[in-house]
Amino acid sequence: MLKRKIPVIYMVITIILGCVASVVAVGYINRSPVRDHRSTVSALPDTSENCEYSYSRLEGYKYVQPLYLAEPKCESGFYIPLKGQMDAMLNKVKAAGDIENASVYIKDFSSDGWMAYNTEVAYHPGSLFKVITMISFFRMAEAQPSLLSKEVLYPKNATPTATQTFRSQEIKPGTRYTIRDLIYRMIVYSDNDATLLLHEHIDKGVFTKVFSDLGLKRPASVPDPTYQLSVKEYSRFVSVLYEGGYLSLPASESAISLLCESDFAQGITKQLPRGLTVAHKFGEAGEPGKMELHESAIVYLNDRPYLITIMTRGKNSQRLAAIMSDLSKLAYDHMLKRQA
Repeated sequence: MLKRKIPVIYMVITIILGCVASVVAVGYINRSPVRDHRSTVSALPDTSENCEYSYSRLEGYKYVQPLYLAEPKCESGFYIPLKGQMDAMLNKVKAAGDIENASVYIKDFSSDGWMAYNTEVAYHPGSLFKVITMISFFRMAEAQPSLLSKEVLYPKNATPTATQTFRSQEIKPGTRYTIRDLIYRMIVYSDNDATLLLHEHIDKGVFTKVFSDLGLKRPASVPDPTYQLSVKEYSRFVSVLYEGGYLSLPASESAISLLCESDFAQGITKQLPRGLTVAHKFGEAGEPGKMELHESAIVYLNDRPYLITIMTRGKNSQRLAAIMSDLSKLAYDHMLKRQA
């Protein structure tokens, strides 16, 4: 009898252990792995590409090569429907003569997925250069901490710049301002006079090096009226602020906080929900009848912030602003699908 019972006991134990092992294995397989937001694109639900990453590092150091930007080499399939919507909309306004050209770049910071529409076209950044001026002064302040508190005089006999299509508050002749105040007014109000006064005190070598640091051709002057960038190229300047790999973290935080106060409301933010945090800067260039209007923004959509840069060219700045607003709304509605 004893010899017959031993195999039965072993069999029961084996079955129990097998069940336990199966439960543990299933639980492990179904458990969502903890992963860094820079997981490869093939691991994301919105795309089927198996993309390698491209890495951008700062040059000019002996022992280190700081990483300031990393992104997949190929676009995310998640944006295919959105590109179709944008293409249909832009073809319609082109046929109506409302726009000559438009380009869009979007990057989801939570997944690094991106899309680019019409990126072969280059534009003059206009007041978008002001973000680069701000970055330059924060770089200068890292070597000279007292710089931002330095006071400079806006002369009484100063000649104000030409009227901007979209203008806000302006500095007053005969008044002293700190560099910090001027940066604030340059970004929040897009004040051209504050910008020109800052350019009198900028280190031109630092300004042009920001471009080469980010893998772009250096401009010939500060600013350079002939310099052009694609929508994807300009987006690098805003990306590095969010990623915090170019300026110090406090400086990056300060820069974005200023962009969050921008009072331009006719473009990317116009149709977005009230109270949504958006760090943005617009820029205009050109002349009557052949205008350019652009805007670049970080939209803080819950826990999935995304970058959107729109560049446009056409006859009328007000109409271009409305088109940017419509493109932004299409992008926002599409990005909401990630929240479901």
